[in-house]
Amino acid sequence: MSIKQTVFTALSAVLSNTWAVELPTDPTFPAIVFEVDTTPEQQWVQGGGYDQHTISVIMLARTLDEISSLNLAVNAAMEVIPGYLLDGDRGDAAYEDDASIYGYFSNHVIRLQKSLG
Repeated sequence: MSIKQTVFTALSAVLSNTWAVELPTDPTFPAIVFEVDTTPEQQWVQGGGYDQHTISVIMLARTLDEISSLNLAVNAAMEVIPGYLLDGDRGDAAYEDDASIYGYFSNHVIRLQKSLG
């Protein structure tokens, strides 16, 4: 399974309204959107063969309570993915299409061998 499929499966267990890269037209809320940025790590171990995946997750909801609950559930779901290393930056995010929607982002780093990612 690819890293994108793995992340989609993990986040879909948190909220079925999960999307890769962008929301559909006329989205419903709450929603989760994620993106994967992959960088090869040739120098990490002898022989290399690892990729570092930075997963950017954006949670969007109509209330701050929903955001808080989603954030806790997203963190728990990401932490059990094999190769999970750490969470990075996090904070408020804007949803420019509707000012009444709250947004929050978090970044997570996963390291996998190329044959496993």
